[in-house]
Amino acid sequence: MTSKPQELAAVAPREVLTVTEETNSAPQSPFGDQFSDVEAPELEPMLKSSVARRWIRDIHDMVGNDMYPFQQTMQSKSGPAVVSNSRDMFMLSSYDYLGLLGHPYIENASINAIRNYGTGTGGARMLAGTNQLHRALEAKIAAFKRKPAAITFSSGYMANLAVINGIVQKSDRIIIDENVHRSLIDAIYMAQVECVKFRHNDLEHLRELLAEETTAKKTFIVIEGVYSMEGDLCPLPEIVELKKEFGAYLILDESHSLGLYGENCRGVDEHFNVNPEDIDVFTSAMSKCVPSGGGFLACSEQTVTVLQHSATPFVFSCAMSPANTAACLAAFEVIEKEGPERLKKVFENANYLKKHLKRLGYNVGKTQSPIIPVIIGNKEKTLRLSARLYALGILANPVIFPAIPPGEDRLRLCVTAAQSKYMLDEIILAFGMCRSIVE
Repeated sequence: MTSKPQELAAVAPREVLTVTEETNSAPQSPFGDQFSDVEAPELEPMLKSSVARRWIRDIHDMVGNDMYPFQQTMQSKSGPAVVSNSRDMFMLSSYDYLGLLGHPYIENASINAIRNYGTGTGGARMLAGTNQLHRALEAKIAAFKRKPAAITFSSGYMANLAVINGIVQKSDRIIIDENVHRSLIDAIYMAQVECVKFRHNDLEHLRELLAEETTAKKTFIVIEGVYSMEGDLCPLPEIVELKKEFGAYLILDESHSLGLYGENCRGVDEHFNVNPEDIDVFTSAMSKCVPSGGGFLACSEQTVTVLQHSATPFVFSCAMSPANTAACLAAFEVIEKEGPERLKKVFENANYLKKHLKRLGYNVGKTQSPIIPVIIGNKEKTLRLSARLYALGILANPVIFPAIPPGEDRLRLCVTAAQSKYMLDEIILAFGMCRSIVE
């Protein structure tokens, strides 16, 4: 394994792209001729609903105005620079915060896993799908998160479905931060359990809800380490105190904070010097700082044993592939060795970009992380800004209703350790050229 971060190791296209090379290129529609008519197409009888009607209308409008920004086709490795639709582009929407995509040690581990274990496991973990890579990864995760045990799943989404449906009973209740990820909301709906939301990071509101009389046998508080739309941290120490005061249980989703906080990159518990024993279950995707695919829960040994037999995503879903599992295992090893240096770099980059976006007059909210929201508050202006940046060679995905409430439309920028100062300066220049769009 190399001892120094592989800065820009994953850059496939030329880094000398400049924003002065503006083209007439618009984001490409992935829908063929489906929206080529002047009017939006009629809904098929099976699809008739207000939701489908809105989506078809909105997609038609975006495609017709050359502003459909989603599902753009990549033709290279992801990283700080990519080839998309045959164009060299700077990437501002990748979750690769530590810049580990393309790291040779991780790639070689994945390739060797295919040679030794094949492309798939041939079954679910409960049956014939468990191999020694899964065991090694789960042991590594447990040690990394300083918990007795861990269990892995094919995605972070599946991990969240598993923890809610495998642990929480209909006789319990859940109190969640209103900004938690959709996977947790879906899991709660599936579990048919009582659920109330507290205002985002509002400790007084959480206290009020915890103090209410309830017939629930157990209360679970569900939060995230870093919230993916705002980029801000949870007030973990205070929430732990409330959990203890009211005898609740705490589930913490670290999908966007794992690898980004703490002296050893272990997450927000290490960042806040919170004893990991005070978090009952850590849950996380392995598709961000860990550049692969998969998800995990880190918790007690008995909880893992129960989940191995009661969590439907574990029992009835195919196991993580050998390639993904090996990549995750290698990534944790790299983070243990290179993480602190990469962590310093990503926050230097994030602070630099944030400072200059503020100077240009953009609203970047209250972010405390490499996630930088550029809050526009208007859907059309947000889409126009994203399309203009695309013409300048920058991929910056918009987030619009229904992903967020109306009036909070934004671009969500993701800064990584692999971005060079040159790239960031070009990005800042591009945002300066686009400023009139949002005025």
